Order: sequence, then structure tokens, then C-alpha cells
Amino acid sequence: MDGMASLPANGYYSSSKFALEGLTEALWQEIEPLGLRAFLVEPGSFRTGIEQRTKFSGTPIDAYASTSGAFRAMMNALSPDLFPGDSTRAAEVIYQVVKSGRLRHWVILGSDAHRRIGMKLDMLRAEYEEGKDIAFSTNYPDNSGRAVL
Repeated sequence: MDGMASLPANGYYSSSKFALEGLTEALWQEIEPLGLRAFLVEPGSFRTGIEQRTKFSGTPIDAYASTSGAFRAMMNALSPDLFPGDSTRAAEVIYQVVKSGRLRHWVILGSDAHRRIGMKLDMLRAEYEEGKDIAFSTNYPDNSGRAVL
């Protein structure tokens, strides 16, 4: 889910996932005409033991207490119940998706991922609709919206 919806203090991690989004999106456009498939697995929080391995270094900055500081505090208080995903079930779903042959580009796993990605998509759609006039205002006056792609 971090490749579609980042959180404060999680930028470095999320940026690597955002990069995979772009790379895989380009890849599936290149290989689907050849009969091949590529898709992204968008997992939420799974019980993998990460709650014991997640550590922060350095002194918290007071000015960030309500943003990345809140995320940091939450991460310092992790417990397995904050990770709703079952890795065994996720593996079974991924296997079924691959085996099905159905063309999918994203496979969202976990209720938390579905919720967070859904919130991000709602936000994007609202800003997209609100920004239409701004987008079109930057075209050359003689261009009626024609574009290469």
C-alpha cells in the first residue's frame, strides 16, 4: 500500500515502492502485447515480525510532533494486532491470481491496504476534478486538447 499512499516519516520506504509502481506500469504496457503479464501486489500490514525489527534513531524534533512524530510514536507502540494481514492467505491469493490468467494490474491485499488506498484514490479523484480548469489553462490557445497520448 505504501507505493500508492505514503505516510509521514515513511518517505524513503514509500519512494522505493512508488518507483516500482511506475516501473511495473511501463512494463505491463510493453509486455502485454506479447502475451505476458506483470502486476503489482499492494500488501497492507502483515504479521511478519516487522514490529520487532522497526527502530528509529536520533532525537525526535518537537516541531514534527503532530505529523511524523505521531507516526513515530505509533511505530514505537506496535503490536501484532495492528497487522491484520495473514501471510499464508496472501500467498494463496497471489498464487490464485497468477494461475487464473485474468489480466490484473493491481492486487490489493489486506483490509488496511484497501482502506488506505481507497482514501488516496478518493482524494486524487477530488483534486483531479477540481484541477481540470487549471490543467487546460496551460495549453497553447490554439490547442483544443489534442495530445500525442
